[in-house]
Amino acid sequence: MNSEHYDEFGQSTSGTSSLHPSDAVKLQQAVQEIEKMVQIQTQMEIIKNINSKCFERCIFKPASSPLGNGERQCLAKCMDRFQDGLKVVNQTIMQRHRQEQLAAQDSAGMSL
Repeated sequence: MNSEHYDEFGQSTSGTSSLHPSDAVKLQQAVQEIEKMVQIQTQMEIIKNINSKCFERCIFKPASSPLGNGERQCLAKCMDRFQDGLKVVNQTIMQRHRQEQLAAQDSAGMSL
């Protein structure tokens, strides 16, 4: 059992500045919740952007008339282009992230 004691601010009374284990769990949960909210907000912005851009490019008739074949094809192609672009962006971000991790590992290994 952990014999370390914590004050009301989560500081160890032994002089270390570590969080109390229950506070660390709460902090991790809060971080995960914020990350989830950011992802949802980002996805909503992407969808809004796709809708706006594709609508401007493809829809020329008033909303009361049904979509024509050409408009449907235009919308499908426009959305496909956006999705392809997002894939490229995501792949580039992941590749950079991996490179940064490898660089950090290399620099950590050299400092030992």
